[in-house]
Amino acid sequence: MTIDPELLQSLEIFKHFFDLIHQPMAIIDKEGKYVYYNQESAELDGYPIEQAIGKPMLKVYPKMRKEDSTMLQALQHGKEYQNNYQSYYNHVGKLVDYMHTTVPLYNKNQKIIGAIEIGRNLSTVRHLQDQVFKLNSKLYHNKEQPLPKIVFVSSKIQQVIDQTNMLGANDVPVLIVGETGTGKELFARLIHQTSQRRHKPFISLNCSALPTTLIESTLFGTIKGAFTGAETRQGYLELANGGTLFLDELNAMPLDMQSKLLRFLQEKTYWPLGGNKEMYSDVRIVAAMNESPTELLKTGKLRNDLFYRLNVGLIKLPALRDRTEDIPVLARYFIDKHKNDVNVVISGISEHALQQLISAPWPGNVRMLENTIVRSMVLQNEPGELQNIVLDEDLFDLNSSSSQNDDINKPENLPINTSTDGNNLIEQVENYERQLIINALNQANGKIITAAKLLNISRTTLQYKVKKYHIQMGVIN
Repeated sequence: MTIDPELLQSLEIFKHFFDLIHQPMAIIDKEGKYVYYNQESAELDGYPIEQAIGKPMLKVYPKMRKEDSTMLQALQHGKEYQNNYQSYYNHVGKLVDYMHTTVPLYNKNQKIIGAIEIGRNLSTVRHLQDQVFKLNSKLYHNKEQPLPKIVFVSSKIQQVIDQTNMLGANDVPVLIVGETGTGKELFARLIHQTSQRRHKPFISLNCSALPTTLIESTLFGTIKGAFTGAETRQGYLELANGGTLFLDELNAMPLDMQSKLLRFLQEKTYWPLGGNKEMYSDVRIVAAMNESPTELLKTGKLRNDLFYRLNVGLIKLPALRDRTEDIPVLARYFIDKHKNDVNVVISGISEHALQQLISAPWPGNVRMLENTIVRSMVLQNEPGELQNIVLDEDLFDLNSSSSQNDDINKPENLPINTSTDGNNLIEQVENYERQLIINALNQANGKIITAAKLLNISRTTLQYKVKKYHIQMGVIN
């Protein structure tokens, strides 16, 4: 088999790296023959590596049409595909749910010499999704759930509870805004339990927990034949009929899905994926987001019309740092809740430990507070009051380091060289990596350990790369 020299050189350089990726990955040459096909691809497709290498794609997949192959389309027309979703039966008859990105490969003269595809097996995600469906179906027949327990003394939370009870009595959409760990689902359940729908299902869907390609089928359901291998599945809108659907992290929902959700809010009707008739569902939508709606609207991540529709009922949850008077009662509640989970008998909390809790910033809010208290209980050796709070400084520094990471990776802080003259892919990647390291070192004032944390690599790895790229620590530019 004759392979383009530049493609062959790239394969020889990157093969070891490709083998470490542990995701389905394949490369074809300009004749459409496999020149790279890893173990994960073989397991996904049920096709041996040694039989695939050197064989044309259409011989490996004889039932596939050329126009349906993203790799062959990338090869022929230079098209790129990002997060493309496919469902098909592999060589051993197993249904595969697969999401992949496919791009053409160019030589230094900008001629296409092949195509590369890297994907993700979503079959496990789909299986778990089906299990959740079955579990939810069983839960619907359970007796009415008790009101969620909210522990507080602050007037801020009392105001939120009063507002929640008022909205619960009115059958309108609700938007809950609050940082991670502030209890958005807790208040969504409170809305449901104080409404006329409390005897009906409460279904929760985290929009960031599913690949974007699965959100539509999860929400609206699928009809058999919608795409290759598709089976008829109920969507969450059908499953929650009569009750409440809680959409957490709505800001992670793609814009095209936001428009379909808006239509449902207006009409109470929707189209299942692959369906030929509209379906009706009497569902109340309660949505939540962990980012400011104002910022999301500015950046175009949230549709204006959807926000105005949900903004009929808006609840803003205060961060824990803005209601520190709740920390002592929350601490005692969590100690009592978890006292049987630890070996040492913890009977309360000391004033010193309380002051530690009150003075901490809590970027992860109540959820982080609970986990920190449990961790401190586990690490205490003597029975009695909880004496000391074990605070992980790295965790409390996440917010600041996150913004620093954003600065490091901003496009304006990285070298951009669109010219291909004298620069192959390897050189471009190395230049990019070198500049990332320089940005991190500048941000960290030359401190290796801090810069390594910003880059999410080990100290020794960073030291090796500093030496490799001849970066002078005295003057970094």
